[in-house]
Amino acid sequence: MGITKRFVFIAGLGIPFAAAAAWRFGFSMLYVVIFNLFLIALYVADYFLSVKTENISIERGEADKLFFQTENDIFFYVEIKKVLYELTMEAEDEIDPLHFKIENKKGMTAFITSGMPIEYKYTVIPSKRGAFRFDNIYLRYNGPLGLCMKHVKKHVPLDLKVYPNLKDLGKYRLLIQKHRQDQLPRGERAIRLRGAGEEFESLRAYVEGDDYRKMNWAATARAQKLITNCYQAEKNQPVFIMLDAGRPLSYGTGGYKKVDFAINAALILSDIVNRQGDRSGLLVFDTDVRTMIMPGKGAAHRNQMMEALYHIENTRSTSDYEKAIRMLCERQKRRSIVFLFTDIEDPDESEALTEYIGYLKRRHFPVIMFMKNESLHKMAEKLPLTLKEKYLQQTAADFLNERKKIFMALNAMQIANAESEAERFALAAVNRYMLLRK
Repeated sequence: MGITKRFVFIAGLGIPFAAAAAWRFGFSMLYVVIFNLFLIALYVADYFLSVKTENISIERGEADKLFFQTENDIFFYVEIKKVLYELTMEAEDEIDPLHFKIENKKGMTAFITSGMPIEYKYTVIPSKRGAFRFDNIYLRYNGPLGLCMKHVKKHVPLDLKVYPNLKDLGKYRLLIQKHRQDQLPRGERAIRLRGAGEEFESLRAYVEGDDYRKMNWAATARAQKLITNCYQAEKNQPVFIMLDAGRPLSYGTGGYKKVDFAINAALILSDIVNRQGDRSGLLVFDTDVRTMIMPGKGAAHRNQMMEALYHIENTRSTSDYEKAIRMLCERQKRRSIVFLFTDIEDPDESEALTEYIGYLKRRHFPVIMFMKNESLHKMAEKLPLTLKEKYLQQTAADFLNERKKIFMALNAMQIANAESEAERFALAAVNRYMLLRK
């Protein structure tokens, strides 16, 4: 309970009232006491005439999920019963300021009358994925005389999950639908997916340059001219996404952790894979395999992927590539495209990666997506002004040289790989998949 500006204004009128009484009748404490008692009586009356807490009901809107790194609307409805006057009511939701940034609070003050539910809405941007609870809603409103300010706390719990940001899926779907590959890096070529299978589509006359291995000799004999088979990329192709949740993706970039960008990319790639008629699977690992979802598609499969990824937290432990790759090969017998989302921060880790990726290559078609370490590039390119900066520049250059050696080793093993900035990681993964399926 508090006082309003109107109460302060009326109380201030007591000063000239007391001065006038003192000039006309001589100063007397009686006049001050009478005025104060009158003001207190008005305040008490205003308090008892104001809306009772039990006559206020609050119902939250049906927002059971939020999306990471983007604007989300939170809303609730306030209804008042047994009130004969219109009042101004301010509302405030109790949220975690460490993980939610309030972007817009313009809709948190409203005029309310009896029996008319009023919507309150504000916008938040989550800075962390996971499960959260919104507990209390605080209300503030005046009495009918405008002297008393009431403060009410209502316990209205709501459990919300913050999922990876999928609000940009539309542009990726449009990219696929229109076969727009204009955003591909220059010099990229389609990669032949050997051993993954092709489906027969039709027959056509032989054209110089066609592969002789695709000649249809039976059709050639009947037509008395060279006929070749036309194939299309096999549908229902399994595409596994291996997400490294260990130390390599635990570092920050662009205000978020690398693993957050990798998780967004995993969900976006999974959606595009399913829309192309293929089946997507998931394996999340660090020192152990945390989650494994076998390839599938459809709404239920998409929800399963969302539920598996929204709460994934990275660790600072060294990832066990051997255990993850062996489990995938044991569980997934059919040859598949396997996207590995990771990075390189330690020479020992890179040796383990190159050692076991060869084992994966014998059974599947691996594609390694590295997240570019932009801070290293900036440090290596910065002009040193001090001895310390010169040392840091040399250290950064040494790390970048080590990364280049890894890329060269993978290329020598004929293992597809790409490096991308965190903000473009999803686009790079989608483009690489489309090159494989082209």
